[in-house]
Amino acid sequence: MSDAKANKPGWPWWCPLVDGIDRRITPPSNAFVPTNVFIDAIAMATRLEARLRRRIERQSTWLLHRYNLSTAGDVRSMRAQISAVEARLRDLAELVKDMQLRKTPPERE
Repeated sequence: MSDAKANKPGWPWWCPLVDGIDRRITPPSNAFVPTNVFIDAIAMATRLEARLRRRIERQSTWLLHRYNLSTAGDVRSMRAQISAVEARLRDLAELVKDMQLRKTPPERE
C-alpha cells in the first residue's frame, strides 16, 4: 500500500500493516489448506473438541446433580415432555370439538 493511501484522511493507520501481513501469509496458507495434512488436522481437532465437550458436560452434569441443580440436558428433556403433553392436549381439544359439532341437539317433546 502506498504512503499516499496511508496518509489519507479517514484511512486507518493499521491498514498498511494488515495488508503487509496479508500479502505474506495468504499465498502459503492458500497452498496448505487443500492438502490432506490440513484436512486430517481439522478432522482430528473436531473429534478432540467433541470429545472434550462431552467430557465437560458429563462432569458438570455430575457436579450440578450432586447439588440438586438442573442441567441443560434436564431442561431439554422437560421441554420435550411439555411439548408432547401440549400436542396431546391439542389433539384432545380437536377431538372434543369434532364430537361437539357432530352431536345433534336433543329433540324436545
